[in-house]
Amino acid sequence: MDTSIIVDGEGLMDVEVVFVPQGGTRRDLVLEVAKKTGIGVEEAILFLEDTDEPLNPDLVIGEDSVGKVHHVHRARRIEVTVQYQNGAKEKPFSPSTRVQTVLDWAVGPEGFKIDPAIAPEMELALRGETAYLPKQAHIGRYVRHPQHGLVLDLVRGVVPNGSGPCL
Repeated sequence: MDTSIIVDGEGLMDVEVVFVPQGGTRRDLVLEVAKKTGIGVEEAILFLEDTDEPLNPDLVIGEDSVGKVHHVHRARRIEVTVQYQNGAKEKPFSPSTRVQTVLDWAVGPEGFKIDPAIAPEMELALRGETAYLPKQAHIGRYVRHPQHGLVLDLVRGVVPNGSGPCL
C-alpha cells in the first residue's frame, strides 16, 4: 500500500499529493516530485513546511510524515526582499516557509513595524503584480533555479467598509 504525501515546491503550481511505496525513503519522495517538475534528484533538497533544515533523504517515510506538507527545491535559502512604500527589507528564508510567515515578519518589529490595527489587512504580492499570494503557499514555489531571490510587495488588502442599511 502506498503512502500519500502532500508536497509543494519548485516547479509546482499548487500543493500536490505524491504516492510513495510503503517502506519508501524520502529520496523516493524526491524522485516522484522530480518526475513532475524536471528537477534533478541529486540537486533536490527536501524540507518540512516552515523548517530551516533539510530532511535526511535516506530515512524511511513513516506515519509521522502523513498529513504534513513537504517541500522540494534546489535552494537551501531564498533571499526575500519585501518592498513597502519607499523602503525594502531583506531576509533569507527556507524555501518551505509559508507566505504567512514572511508576511508576519514583514509587518512585525523586524520588518516595517506596521500598526497592529491595520497589520491584519496587509497582503504580499509578487513584485509588480496585483494578485495576493496564498498565505499557505511556500515561497519556494515562486522561485525557479538558478534564481535564489524573491521580491515581494507589501500591500494593503481590500478593507471591508461595513456599511449597511441605516435604521
